[in-house]
This record gives sequence, structure tokens and C-alpha cells, in this order.
Amino acid sequence: MNTNNKVIIRSRDQTTTLPLTALDFSTFQTTWEKNSSYQVAFTAYDDSSLSFALLQVENSVLYDGQEYIIKQATDTYSGGVHSIQITATHIFYQLNNRRQNDVRKGDVSYSLQDALNFLMSVAPEYHYQVFGDINTHKTLTDFGNCTVTDGLSTISSNFGIYAIVPDNHTINLFSEANWVKKTGKAYYYRHDTSDVQLQYDSSNIVNRVQIVSTNDTPQFQPFYVTDDDSIKQWGIRDGERVENDQNNDTSGNVATAKRMLVTQPDLALTITTQAKNISKGEQWTLVIPESGITTKVQVVSITDTPFFLGSTQVSLNNTRQNFLDAFNARNREITELRGKMSSTSNGGGEANKANMWVIGKVSEV
Repeated sequence: MNTNNKVIIRSRDQTTTLPLTALDFSTFQTTWEKNSSYQVAFTAYDDSSLSFALLQVENSVLYDGQEYIIKQATDTYSGGVHSIQITATHIFYQLNNRRQNDVRKGDVSYSLQDALNFLMSVAPEYHYQVFGDINTHKTLTDFGNCTVTDGLSTISSNFGIYAIVPDNHTINLFSEANWVKKTGKAYYYRHDTSDVQLQYDSSNIVNRVQIVSTNDTPQFQPFYVTDDDSIKQWGIRDGERVENDQNNDTSGNVATAKRMLVTQPDLALTITTQAKNISKGEQWTLVIPESGITTKVQVVSITDTPFFLGSTQVSLNNTRQNFLDAFNARNREITELRGKMSSTSNGGGEANKANMWVIGKVSEV
């Protein structure tokens, strides 16, 4: 059955598969966020159909070639009307409930394939594909005794997997080079996008991490891994210390400490756009002429109402460069405003004209 343009409900035993006739199309929403969530949500009204009756937890929703499992179903009776609100998560997240209970004790060297085969042996109906050259060996300590999704997170952080993208029972693992799609698109505030939100958050900055020996007989003196530029700009922000309870080889501890560093404030970029056919992993140039911000961004979250002609909300990646682009633009704006204030106080009307924005197109993206 072709489910690409329909919402289909299927019973858990797969004996009954029917189009959902009771769907309130305006409420149907799809949400995907890189390495985080993948779900559909909607409201349906009781039309006495079998498909409506099938809206029960653990039954499946089929849409756009993907299968989702109903996890929350809220029945509402109001004013003589019976409705139900559904949230269904992608079938990939069934792996939250599958565990690799075996543990490979101690420090064990794995290839990526070895680690995945060990982890995925408890879920043989799922398969994986790797895109990119990720053939290095890594040492994992006491790997196992975890859910499959937690194990995939451990593998991703150690092997440098950039994106995990499920396609029903196939788990696609991408390197950054094989995930990012350089499109050459440029999106302009008030032209392609009706709303742009930049949310700054400095609470997660970490620019100094201590490494200590916790052996009964300390093997080395405590020392710090630091980012001096970040400390100079934001002051000291300590992270949780890294402990070594074995020997005086601290190379692995230093690598761990460097991964913990967050040297700049977070910048969450969100836009609302009328553009369609937005794909996961696309790289754009985002331009906000009023603030002089031009920055490279990548699509990391898409929320859409495909049956309702509205706007698509897109979250864009948060990188150090995005923050610096925005931060530098704000600093330029402050300089402009100070110049205007100075000119006004000195009676320099002509100087004010030189500070007006000139808005143009980006010729190369």
C-alpha cells in the first residue's frame, strides 16, 4: 500500500491497515530533529470508523514512507464531541526498549563495524549503513549493559558519527562530510523568512577542565586543560573534572577534557519560512540585513504541517562560527550607534547619513 500521501493506521498484529478518515488535517504535524527526535502528532475526531478505533497505543501510523508507533493517545469528550490527540514516535525509537545486557569488560579496541555488530545483535530486525570513511579503531571501556540507543550514542561520540538518521528499520550513520548538503541557497529575513529568532545562552560555557589522578598513590599532579581565548573573553568557567584511576598516561583524559570544552555561548537559530522541499542536513546562508548578519547554517530540525498551507519552522545549527558572526554583527551595530550618538552630540548631521544600512544580495554562498 502506498502511504506517501496518506495517513495510514495499522494494528500492532499487522492484520488491519486502513486510511485514517477522521484526521483533522490542519493539526497533523511532523517533527524531526537531528540525533534527537522524529515523530508525528495530530488530532482525529470520532467518525465511528474502524481506523479511528485503531488509534491506540502501540499501533502504527504510516506516513511518507515511514512507520511511527503511537506512544501517547489522549481521549477527550467535550460538548458531545469525541476526539483523540495522538503522538507517535519513529519506529527507530523502539530501540529505547532493547538492551545489550552483555558487557565486554575493560578497555577493548573496536572497529566501528565490530562495535555496531555487538550492540545490534539484540535487535536483528534492524540494520545499519555507514556513509563516510569512519574506519578507525577506538577503545571503549566496559561497553555494554545499555539500551541500543544509548549504545549508539556512545559509539557516535567515540567514532565521530555526525548524524544518525533512521529509515524505518535501517539506521543510517553519516560522517559530517557525507551528511552536509551544500545547496548554495540563501535565505533573507523578510524575503524568504517571516520570522528569525536568535537565542543566546551563556550558561553552558566550559573553558577549563581539571585532570586528576585518583589512584591510591597519585600518579601525577592535577593539571588543567584550558581555552585561553575563551577565558580572556568570558572569564574562567570550570567543567566537571576528569579522573584517572589507573596510570600516568593522560592522553585519553586530555582528549576527553577537550571534548567537554564549550568555548562560546550557545546560539539557537530558528526561522519560519514559506519555503518548501527543505531537506535534512542542507547548508544555507542566512542573511539578516537589518543587523548585518550573514552566516553559514545547517538544517538540524524541521517542524511542518504538510496538509495545511502554513509556514515551516526550521532550526539551524549552533556552531562557534554562527555565534561569532552574530556577535561581531552586534558589535558593529554598537559601534555604529556610538558613532551616531557622538555625531549627534557634536552636531554632525552628515555623519549620521554615513551610518545608514546598505542592503544588498550575497553574490556568493
